[in-house]
Amino acid sequence: MELNRAFELITGKVEKILLARGYKKQAVAESDKEMTALYTGDIAYSIVYYFDKKRVLLRSCGMEDGEPDNTWKTVATWLFDPETDTSRDAENIGEDFAETIRGPKQTAVQKQKKSKKDGENTSDPLFFANRMVMYFPELRDEIAYEKAHYESFRGITFADEKIMPRFKEYVKTLNKGSMEKFSKTLSDLYDTGDLDVKGIITYILLNSIEDDEVFEKVTGNFAPENKKIAVESRKLRGKKMKPEKPQKPSRFMADTLNNT
Repeated sequence: MELNRAFELITGKVEKILLARGYKKQAVAESDKEMTALYTGDIAYSIVYYFDKKRVLLRSCGMEDGEPDNTWKTVATWLFDPETDTSRDAENIGEDFAETIRGPKQTAVQKQKKSKKDGENTSDPLFFANRMVMYFPELRDEIAYEKAHYESFRGITFADEKIMPRFKEYVKTLNKGSMEKFSKTLSDLYDTGDLDVKGIITYILLNSIEDDEVFEKVTGNFAPENKKIAVESRKLRGKKMKPEKPQKPSRFMADTLNNT
């Protein structure tokens, strides 16, 4: 999909909400590294697409003397590859960004204090789940329910109960071209993911595949090191792991990977 058009679809859904609230769209200097849309009002919002990372972020910061104070905080983030993703994917991202601004998160965002810039190189289970919406649209409502009913997103539990059953059936139906794209996406998500995401991809999703031939196809476009880890992780199939501890979700997968 043409990137400029995709960016328009994403920003359009956010812009509609912000302009109705009295925000103004500001001009932004062109860059060869990123594409940016900036809106200012009570606080500042920006939508940034990084060409090299193929990642689009919704960010916010406070205002000072009528200008953004540049203490940007990443509120939501998605991967978007214009070579493989579609207009519907762009619309999904725009809807998620709009929902984030419209929903309960906004109160916390408006009260945020100045802080150091968040890291943007590691994605968490919520990011991963949002990415899976592109393949399993029905996950959108289930993600919203999860966020509304639990203090923190139970990434591992959600992947096991909501993503994995759909994943198992989905990979059985893909043709060669679609499988290659899906395989590369999983490998990229593994590269950018934190320990929980890496564990979700290998231990929960890939290990749910019973057919070795299907496993080989799903991991066919993995980076060599990622493929090696995926193969080694299959040795854990059938072994029970400790249940997730909601108050410290990241430790479960960290301990799991360290024990392997």
